Amino acid sequence: MTVQQPLATTAPPTWKVLNEGGSAEPVVLAVDFAVSGRPESTFSDLGRLLARGVPLWETRQPEPEQARTFGGEDFASYWVRGVRDTGRPVRAVLGYCVGGLYAARVAQLLAAEQDEAPAVVLFDPEPPHRAGMVADFRAAVARLSSVLSPEESALAGQAADEAAQQSAGIAALGAALTEVFTGIAGAAFDRAGLPAGLADELSGAYAAFVAYIAAAAAFDPAVSWAGATALTTPAADPHARYARRLIPVDAAHDDILRSPLTADVLTGLLTRSRPQG
Repeated sequence: MTVQQPLATTAPPTWKVLNEGGSAEPVVLAVDFAVSGRPESTFSDLGRLLARGVPLWETRQPEPEQARTFGGEDFASYWVRGVRDTGRPVRAVLGYCVGGLYAARVAQLLAAEQDEAPAVVLFDPEPPHRAGMVADFRAAVARLSSVLSPEESALAGQAADEAAQQSAGIAALGAALTEVFTGIAGAAFDRAGLPAGLADELSGAYAAFVAYIAAAAAFDPAVSWAGATALTTPAADPHARYARRLIPVDAAHDDILRSPLTADVLTGLLTRSRPQG
């Protein structure tokens, strides 16, 4: 079905413009949970390597309290509604890591709005898993090192390991990790004499991130990625094999979105994927 609405020239509130691009060009969407200061590359890095005429929008996350109530379909619908309101055709939907599961669902939902389904391009995609969630927890705790003692950090890591062993599923693990993190952040900030509001803000951001990761478990990568193209580094998760096409990229995992090699491959893929509204 061809889009009938007037084309909007700006992104909806649920999306952040990384590249303005040409207003008549089909949009490229990118799904990720980007936070400032993370060591891994982001779609902002990739956007700087693409041609200026390519419009690139990245997901904005819902408010933390809202995110904690969302399932996988809720996240996908949240982002799709905004795009539909713009009337802009979508050339491709990109997804990084767990965002690859949402990207495939977003593309599927948007396919009914235009004559040609958006391409799905993934970057080191992976489903949520216990080891990854515990690693993310440890990284979040490490960022509290200025207010936590080494003993407290060690105990937090131990609690995360126990939660991974005892939780019945990904959602339960996410809830357990959020509870542990909220407790240690609150106690540490209180002891350091820092405003409680800062601890609440930090805990809310962590809870939103965990909700985003855990909710992606609603989608089966073997089904979701059947028509996707995946760009993979040597460290890619084994589940990337479910993509229809695999393209190796000679880059470290953390650098995949800032590698010129990635940008070159993506440019070629986008050139061949130009749905018209």
